Amino acid sequence: MDCPNYFWPWFSPEEYRRRYALVREAMAARGFDCLVVYGISRGMGMEPGQTNLVYLTSVASWSQTYLVFPLDADPTVFVTTANHIKNIRDNSVIKDVRAGGSPTATGGRGGTALAVAERLKQLGLAGKRIGIVGDTSWLDINLPHEAHMALTGALPDAGFEVVTRWYEDLRMVKSDEEIARMRKAAAITDAVYDVMVNAARPGARPCDLYNVSCRTALEMGGRVTLNHVGRTPMSDPDMDYPHYYPLTTPIEIGDVVMTEVAAGLGGYYGKIWGTFFMGDPTPEYETMFALAAAAGRNLHGAIRAGVRAGDLRSICQDDIMKAGYVPKCAITGWATWNEPPDIRCHGSSMTDEDHVLERNVCVSTTGWVATADSRKGVWLGDLCVITEDGVESIQKYPVRELHVVA
Repeated sequence: MDCPNYFWPWFSPEEYRRRYALVREAMAARGFDCLVVYGISRGMGMEPGQTNLVYLTSVASWSQTYLVFPLDADPTVFVTTANHIKNIRDNSVIKDVRAGGSPTATGGRGGTALAVAERLKQLGLAGKRIGIVGDTSWLDINLPHEAHMALTGALPDAGFEVVTRWYEDLRMVKSDEEIARMRKAAAITDAVYDVMVNAARPGARPCDLYNVSCRTALEMGGRVTLNHVGRTPMSDPDMDYPHYYPLTTPIEIGDVVMTEVAAGLGGYYGKIWGTFFMGDPTPEYETMFALAAAAGRNLHGAIRAGVRAGDLRSICQDDIMKAGYVPKCAITGWATWNEPPDIRCHGSSMTDEDHVLERNVCVSTTGWVATADSRKGVWLGDLCVITEDGVESIQKYPVRELHVVA
């Protein structure tokens, strides 16, 4: 069947069969008879997030979406409003799409969660083991309290367990089709970032750079899910992290510009963490840039399948700390928002040290150098895919080369 939609281009039927078999095999091994996968709108513009749900549906609805994914029956998608059923059905690879209703429409008694409970009863699962997969383990968003109480209250004999991180571990390793999609996403991100940098000039506003990069993504058939842009004068800086909502203060010669750009399609995104300069960088910023670039290059040389995160600690920290700065280097899962791993440094600490990196996992690898007061910083990062022999950057923009706007 040809994909009729513009927002979530489908994968092959074989890819969906692979995903469903992967998840159901893991469900059987853990003793689950069904999963309830939840999604809530987040992100910017018409990018709704809901990545755990999109993995099995290739669509996400406005507001809240639920997926009933049984071990031995066809799945069902529930949306909040009946007005959206046809459009969601057209976009999704799952054709059983139903409306659940808002809490107001159901008398404040749980909204769509009650319709989900009724579907579980219809499937004979009222007394079975049911896993709850939330929107994201990274943000610890599982189910809203009211929905959780409505669902578990309607099925008092069922055994419920929140398994969001377990599920995300299942989809962390990418298939060949997913990596091909990631390469397209990375190419869109490269183009978007290049346009943003070339649009930077004295008098341009960070919000102008945001606007031109969003237009570029849309013109390429893509979406922007993150588009941070921030500027600060190098002579009196006040940030080591760019602004999620870009401001209107004009950019001037003497500024440093920090960005985080993630663009792509179908819920898969590239990622560039960039820092560039309006005029020559001050000696201190040039030093920080060199440290961040070296950390990224050294991580590229050390990462490969089977490496433990803690064994990369010295690369992330030693040279930066010896130079008197705070290392904030990161190796974070990235393809469809923040699936694992979540390896981050702050000074001498590191999260998730025991995580072992795997082949065909996409990660964002970032050298990040900051001052102790967080008023000054440089970060440089790109999207990579881990291989048996190393790591391949699938972003082609030379983000670790010093870029100065004359």
